[in-house]
Amino acid sequence: MKRRPFKPQFKTTYQKIRFVCDIISRFNMTPKKFILAFLTNQHIDLALRSGCWGTKTGWTTTLELIQAIKRLATKSKASRCLWREFILQEAKTFVNSESPKRGVFPNGAYHNSQTVHEKFFARQSKDNRDSKLVTEDMPFLYELISSKLLNRIKKKPQESSNNDSEDDESTSIDSEDSDVDLALNTEDALTVEPGRNHIRKVSKNRQETRAHMTAKTVCAMVSFGENRRANSMQLYNSVVFLACGVTERINSYLHYIGLTMLRKTALSALDRLGHQAKKRIAQKLSVSARKHLSPLLCIDNIDFEERVHFKSVETTSHMFHGTWGYVHTLDPSLILKADPEEFSMNQFQKAIKDSVNLKISPTMFLPTFEEESHFCNAIKSQIAQVMMSYIATTYDPKSSIPLEPPSIDQIRAQNPDIKMFELMLASDNCAEGIGEILTDIIKQTNLTPDEFFSELQIMDGDLGTLQNMECLRGQRKPSGYKEDSLGNIFMLLGASHTLWNIAQAIYLKHFGNNKIQDDLGSWRTLQALGLPSEKPAAKNDFTLMLTSIQKIHEVTLIHCLLLPNEKIKLKAKSINHIINLCYDRFFGCTQLKKAKTFNSPKLFNLMTRLRDFATIVEADRLMKAGDIG
Repeated sequence: MKRRPFKPQFKTTYQKIRFVCDIISRFNMTPKKFILAFLTNQHIDLALRSGCWGTKTGWTTTLELIQAIKRLATKSKASRCLWREFILQEAKTFVNSESPKRGVFPNGAYHNSQTVHEKFFARQSKDNRDSKLVTEDMPFLYELISSKLLNRIKKKPQESSNNDSEDDESTSIDSEDSDVDLALNTEDALTVEPGRNHIRKVSKNRQETRAHMTAKTVCAMVSFGENRRANSMQLYNSVVFLACGVTERINSYLHYIGLTMLRKTALSALDRLGHQAKKRIAQKLSVSARKHLSPLLCIDNIDFEERVHFKSVETTSHMFHGTWGYVHTLDPSLILKADPEEFSMNQFQKAIKDSVNLKISPTMFLPTFEEESHFCNAIKSQIAQVMMSYIATTYDPKSSIPLEPPSIDQIRAQNPDIKMFELMLASDNCAEGIGEILTDIIKQTNLTPDEFFSELQIMDGDLGTLQNMECLRGQRKPSGYKEDSLGNIFMLLGASHTLWNIAQAIYLKHFGNNKIQDDLGSWRTLQALGLPSEKPAAKNDFTLMLTSIQKIHEVTLIHCLLLPNEKIKLKAKSINHIINLCYDRFFGCTQLKKAKTFNSPKLFNLMTRLRDFATIVEADRLMKAGDIG
């Protein structure tokens, strides 16, 4: 009779482990030696048993084993130092194994300044390079730095809630280096102080963006320090910093820490880009490209000073009066259905002759019923935007008054086809300067004067440029040569210049006098918002002027709507009723006539300012939306 093998019966895990350890010790082995031999022995049977330890299938239990060893190895201070040293060595191994691919782009990370293309500076190209750096080339270092930077905002809510008030005050209000101060887009800046939850959400998003940018930049600096040919970020920064006016001394320091290339490299890249730009300008204004309708030429004056700190007889500061401009090729879909003959020189000259006998009547400038209806909808949409942003929310936003007015003639949204001219050292402030500008433009296009003046050419400029062009045209009359008569050039006011002039006139009209305390002009609203109110925005600061007008307009609408203590939820029907009441009370013709009869002009001036500022805000929004109607 066969004797059955002995099978011990164990009830606890400890008993099982103790039995296994006893068997291991019989073979003169320790648990460590056994595990090491089990994992390193090349026998097929053992290899099959440990084959899943490093795969996705068995990684969960493998990780549990590693965590258990970690807990055991970090119980004492001395063991923690040994564990950290081990982890540090492993991290060094991973970091040293990561680096951008060597070679010339696109096979590697090296970009030559002699062959750089304008697409290198496109946002999409930059994003693609950054994404490749942090996901393929150096993901371990990027994740390591990001984890450290995001450590604070990834803490548990209960751990950070104890210091909410201190954090909010120190990081969002008092600190000059606050993340809240990083709002570079003034269009998204809020007029009314947002709630605490909104501030926390925005601050968290900015901190995450900032951490990504910092980690990405550090990775690029490290890769450049290891291999000077991994220079995509450095070449990009060199050209951008040079264009932004960074001095050579500062650029040398930035190059030393791995943020930029040498100034010589940046100048070489700019020279290459300049040659490419000249070729593109010549292509855009070639004879074949100017058929039917030539691209628009947009010009404007620019004044800049070359300041010398240590002046002498030979070296002094100089002020340069020049002109900058660009070629704007229209979207072909805009003129696809038009007859090419309508853009010919004969039709243009005929239209100019017919305009002499054109009778101008006041009715041409009065709005039609459809235009009045559209302006009414535009004002209500402005009121709705303010109300939905600061005052109320609704369960049914589709049934409420739309936040955008109905479009009139909106063009397709796409990036404009714009090519910059080379800076011209000729001013458009006089008739002689206009002639020099035209001569310089002809040289840059590689056209002969006969070719340039043979087709209708539309130019865009400000009011002063238009007047100087007409002055030069008048000085050359009569002339039988088309090169001298300038008969093919039609100068028109650009939309931005028109809005600029009209907005400034309206803004100055309602600004008031801050030296008179009884004056209730718009300066008082700026003062209440904590914005500079001593004098209006300078004429050359177009963006600041429009931003101030928009803020004043929004705050005034909030005052008309009566801001509650907290944002409330209303039905769409109630919101529409409030918006209509606000429009009738402060924008209606009947109320405007009634306010004019009051002894105090305050209400009438307020209603007039609301209507005037509404036109500016709406014109600005329509231009950004591409509504040319």
